[in-house]
Amino acid sequence: MRKYVLGPLIGLLAGLPLAWAQEATERYIPIGQSPGLSGLHTVIGEIQGGDYEAGRIEVASGGRIHSVDITEETRIWIDRSAFKLPALAGEIKDCQRGLKVEVKYEDEQDRGAADWIKVQPAAP
Repeated sequence: MRKYVLGPLIGLLAGLPLAWAQEATERYIPIGQSPGLSGLHTVIGEIQGGDYEAGRIEVASGGRIHSVDITEETRIWIDRSAFKLPALAGEIKDCQRGLKVEVKYEDEQDRGAADWIKVQPAAP
């Protein structure tokens, strides 16, 4: 009986540090390269515009326009890896039209508020 309980429990506990580690280091992972997330659980596209006062941007991806709500809890990072520079903390004003972006929603089914957003600037 122990063998059947301990195996899955150890597997679950072993995975927790990995999930926490990825979340803690997510800002340093370039757009489109988050293991297990990018393209599967995130939207990668181009910012089409937004209403910054309302905390919303529109992202074009795969022939669709995705509405993204930005809350006080949404983390925004400026991905400067293309320029061989470190990532920076960003703000909603950094989400400018025409820039490449990756968005992870808080709730993948609801697709309302973003958990985090990575923006690739045109220049450093």
